Amino acid sequence: MIKLLLPAVFVFFFQYLLTGQDTTKYPWPINPNNVQKQVGGSFGEYRSTSAEGHFHNGTDISGSAGTPIYAVLAGIVGAAFDDGNTGYDSYVRINSTINGQTKMLTYYHTRPIANLAVGQTITAGQQISTIAIDHVHLIEYRFGTAQTAAQINSLRPDGGLVPYNDPWKPYIRYVKFLRDNSDLPLPAGNLGGKIDIIAHVEETNGTTSATFNNGTYEIGYKVLSEDGLTVVHNPPDNGLRFRYYNLPRDQYVNINYYRPESNTSKHVYMVTNGNGAASIASTQVVSNSYFDADAYPYGNYKVMVFTYDSRGNGDTVFIPVTTAPADLTPPGAPLLKSILRDSTIYFTLKWNPPADADLRGFRIHYSNDGTTFQVRESENTLTSLIDRRTYSYGLPNPLYLKIFAVDTANPANLSVQSDVYGIRTINDGRKILIVDGFNRFLNGGSYNLGYHDFIIRFAESGSFSFESVHHSAVRTGDVNLSDYQTVFWMSGDENPAEPVFNQSEMNAIKTFLEEGGNLFLSGSEIAQNLYQYGAQDSTLIKYMKDYLKIQYADGDANLNYGIVSDSTGIFSNALIPFGLTAQGSPYLEDAPDVITGEPGSSEFIKYNITKPAGIYYSGTFGESSVQAKLVFLGFPYETIGSKPLRMQFMTDLLNFFYSVSSSSENYGVSVPEQFVAYQNYPNPFNPTTRLKFYNPAASKVKISLYNAIGELVYTAADRIFSEGYHELTLDFSEDLRGLVSGPYITRFETTSGFKSVKLLYLK
Repeated sequence: MIKLLLPAVFVFFFQYLLTGQDTTKYPWPINPNNVQKQVGGSFGEYRSTSAEGHFHNGTDISGSAGTPIYAVLAGIVGAAFDDGNTGYDSYVRINSTINGQTKMLTYYHTRPIANLAVGQTITAGQQISTIAIDHVHLIEYRFGTAQTAAQINSLRPDGGLVPYNDPWKPYIRYVKFLRDNSDLPLPAGNLGGKIDIIAHVEETNGTTSATFNNGTYEIGYKVLSEDGLTVVHNPPDNGLRFRYYNLPRDQYVNINYYRPESNTSKHVYMVTNGNGAASIASTQVVSNSYFDADAYPYGNYKVMVFTYDSRGNGDTVFIPVTTAPADLTPPGAPLLKSILRDSTIYFTLKWNPPADADLRGFRIHYSNDGTTFQVRESENTLTSLIDRRTYSYGLPNPLYLKIFAVDTANPANLSVQSDVYGIRTINDGRKILIVDGFNRFLNGGSYNLGYHDFIIRFAESGSFSFESVHHSAVRTGDVNLSDYQTVFWMSGDENPAEPVFNQSEMNAIKTFLEEGGNLFLSGSEIAQNLYQYGAQDSTLIKYMKDYLKIQYADGDANLNYGIVSDSTGIFSNALIPFGLTAQGSPYLEDAPDVITGEPGSSEFIKYNITKPAGIYYSGTFGESSVQAKLVFLGFPYETIGSKPLRMQFMTDLLNFFYSVSSSSENYGVSVPEQFVAYQNYPNPFNPTTRLKFYNPAASKVKISLYNAIGELVYTAADRIFSEGYHELTLDFSEDLRGLVSGPYITRFETTSGFKSVKLLYLK
């Protein structure tokens, strides 16, 4: 019997420690200690002062810096720490013994008095510290024989600080409905499926503004009949979801609170989450939960949300709602087809809509940095009948766009986003088109999303003008490659189950090269794909040799995902890791092509110095006598994880494409006859800017940065540069070299003299 009884007793005692009544009472730590003080923050509140958020684990008692703090219980000093700085992280902990059990209190944000020592005996009312800034954060721990992270509310109804009178009621400021485990708002008049209920509550602890925005003590909900007389849905513990007698563990704070709307002074509770106040108190776990509107007959109801402070003051609201079957099926994603320049400052965005019968329209999002997107237009103006939009844009930095489809459901369902495409409209004498040929989504490839933003990885690698299209626009003839000087064709992690190019695309590339274009083609399994289908159609093998200037060697380099230049003098000799997500690649590239170059081409990079990974070629194609250029990579360019390495590669690539005048003359672009230094971009800058110059002949160029009083602060380069255009990036994000805000001068020294460009650095 004893063996069976002991575990039960242990469980009961553990639950008592978590949820049982602790009637320990004590006075306030600031004199006079029998007078209630202002409470600026209460137990269990949301704190946004850490990256992931956390629970406030004590009571903030206001007081000016230097105010004496007195022990509220007799005991022994368990800890005394002064951070030696602001005092914010200073504290004293007193360990008391009550009925044979340890009771600890920590006086946080207070500086220990001189000579206070660990192990020292303290009497109740003895000074132990002073307030460091503007309050003491009083932390009370549960009974225990050792220090524990399990705290208890010092404003609980049956213990803690006395006297404590609270005549002020909490207020429920608003109640909202969301689709479960999402940020999608639902209208009260059309609730269906699994629903989260969130409520903003303000608990008032006094008459000053610092006491108006505290968290509540208890909160819960029920669902009633339309007339409010019958409880239709009563969650565990008679609807009580949270009681902050003790705390859940910090890892559950963003399940307890609605993070997008909660902060240190605003507390928005996820009242449908958890398994009830008693369960949370005993387990300290808050699990995801919801109200399932589909579990009850559809119709009209009232949602009742109630809250109480620790002294029984409360607030209750009733929100009329209507439940109905939920439309949870989003429309298909639109295909972003092209972003093409119309004139100097105008461009047109085109897309193919999905075929959903309940399609309402579209939302276009834009970004200048590729990270933060904002809505440009919504379905209110972009109806289902619209498939294009023209905008003006004259800024020198890139513009990125993506589009969503929206259906007619209430609330509306949003499709998966389209790919992200972009445009840059600077007049730099270049006409570059980025073609998206990446089609292998969710189909056995390494990349597992239904959309991508890899055009950003091309665009952020250099300061060049560009437009972008989906490869289907080339297939249909909507875009003519021959309208451009240079084409970047990204094939990504190519799908061997279908041809990489159709006949229209091959013809377009063939014509483009025969007319003198510059082609940069990158992707894995391109050569393998053409070789595989060439077994049935020998013209594909011939095309690969004549127009891609390669032969297929192996479908998997099977090496360590590193490539290195072979010092041909055109591309930089540097280790270029690629295809590893741990090194910044957007996906694992596990099967790059090994290729060999056709006569006339140069194998300029190799996997681990042994197997060819890419070629470049300058010459004629087919029967044409016009000079053109080609660079082919057997792996995807976007999988080079290092942005500086991608930028260096892009600089070398553009120098190769634009170093000879014949291509430029073919497009009417004049080539300077002497050294030219262009204005840096961006300017002003922080922390990076690009320097561009034209070198009329291979020669040594020294590039130096001087401050406003003529002191040399940095040498960017001092070496031989080949003939042609060059771009260098100044990056002071890690090594500021003592730069302060203000004007600087970049001096270009050459054999024929020097040029200067003024820069403005702003911190």
